[in-house]
Amino acid sequence: MELKRELKNLPMVIAVKAASQLDDLCFNIVCQVASTQLKMEIRVVISAPRRNPSHFDQLVKLAQSADASLMVVQYQTLDKKDDFPVRGLVKLLVDTSEPFDVKKLVKQMLDAKELPKLKWHFHALKLYTDGKDKQNRNLHCKRCLAHISGPSYQCVECDKHNFHKSCAELAGSLDGLRENCPSYLKGNKPNYKYFSEQHKCESCKVSNSNFSEHCHHCLFQTNVKLGHLPIVLRHNSHAHPLSLIIMPHAHNYQYACCGCGDLGECISYRCSDCNFNLHISYVLLQPVLKSIRHIHPLALYYGLGEDDLDYEDSQCNICNNGRNPDNWVYVCEECKWVAHIACAI
Repeated sequence: MELKRELKNLPMVIAVKAASQLDDLCFNIVCQVASTQLKMEIRVVISAPRRNPSHFDQLVKLAQSADASLMVVQYQTLDKKDDFPVRGLVKLLVDTSEPFDVKKLVKQMLDAKELPKLKWHFHALKLYTDGKDKQNRNLHCKRCLAHISGPSYQCVECDKHNFHKSCAELAGSLDGLRENCPSYLKGNKPNYKYFSEQHKCESCKVSNSNFSEHCHHCLFQTNVKLGHLPIVLRHNSHAHPLSLIIMPHAHNYQYACCGCGDLGECISYRCSDCNFNLHISYVLLQPVLKSIRHIHPLALYYGLGEDDLDYEDSQCNICNNGRNPDNWVYVCEECKWVAHIACAI
């Protein structure tokens, strides 16, 4: 505000130039903020007048650098003098003769047929035993960067998330993973700041950006380089392979764990076909547990339904609270003794 007051006291030519520079500075700041949000794959709305063509060009470049879709929303005047071409971009016209309806406008934006889908998706992986998919694409492994010629996991929605079968799956047994997986990835809400190393994704390298906890590609790349969690995991609790999902906190990725029913955030193993999700901690549960709570070894059961007549008691034998028959439990088969997972470990 102080700067604007000073502009009023300047000669006209200087004031116009200074005002233009201030306008450019403000717009650059807006674009920097928008760039960060786009890297987080958050939709961005920028309200800006069209009097400066360079600003529009800057928005086009911003969208291209972030691999995002740019849509122009323009007020339609009666004389249509303000109409302008947008070079193949999606444009929606708002009729100023009608009452402005925000909900209607948002629906028009989301329903625009020309607007490509958001680039982010869960990267559901499908196993191809011969290394080729239906489109016979020339693919490279995202982990080792080598050409894919043998069995591989490929994203069903894009060309950028593909792996050799040997690069994607767990090397060795779950025992090694239980020992080596850091505790900050096992919680229902992980803490990425404790990564021992940080690795930038290719997009951030190209844009000369730093590693960011807001970029799920950086998080994924860091996990791959550190070798903490395998990209694909086969688990006895589910018939299909489970894919690793690792997301920034800002994406608000939440899910219900199929092992305990509790809400998890940011990181899970998931079967997209079945909407089956597991906490990392549940993937790493011991199949046989020696607990101080019971004299005998306890076996991990993936739920005890009403048909299990030997375990008619629907309570946990440690806390005496009720248990969900669909939730995983530890069981002493000799004593017909059942405990919540959290109570037994």
